[in-house]
Amino acid sequence: MIIESSITLFYRKGYKGTSVADIASECDITAAAIYYHFKNKDHILWACYERLIEELDRKIVQEVWKAASPEERLEKLITTIFDLWFERPELALLQSDPIAPLTEGRDVQYKQHRENWYKFVASLITDLSGSFKSNAEVEICAFLLSKSLSYPEIIFSGDDYRVISGTKRKQILKVLKKFYMQALLGKTF
Repeated sequence: MIIESSITLFYRKGYKGTSVADIASECDITAAAIYYHFKNKDHILWACYERLIEELDRKIVQEVWKAASPEERLEKLITTIFDLWFERPELALLQSDPIAPLTEGRDVQYKQHRENWYKFVASLITDLSGSFKSNAEVEICAFLLSKSLSYPEIIFSGDDYRVISGTKRKQILKVLKKFYMQALLGKTF
């Protein structure tokens, strides 16, 4: 309850704009009850990151590996990430730099998660046996694919992606899949 409420508040108000008192109020408990479980707001933030990382791994990584072929895995990745933005926009907290300075140990863990994510996407691209010849090309493609799918407001040209109709979402998803499948498989448009 504390972590989920904190995730929501950090997403809506930012780290600096959210106090422990805000979190306590959202949970309908006292600040002392929060301090019983967490040393400070930084520890709450890290618990939020850990929860989101677990959720990301469970909902995306495990789902992708259920697909049989490399092409199906890439399609599953695109579809799952795309759908997650509508179900769980708070995952955006993982897509950029941390929303608050992290301690040295936590900073290393955060960077390791991001590095593991790019390696995962790069492995999917490598499995496609497309037109990319070097590791550098694969790494750049993994970065571009990850970033373009991580910020839905870019895809939707500034529209509020949370209020887009189901029909438009399906059209956009169809084009995204077509674009990436053609680009990553080395096909021409």
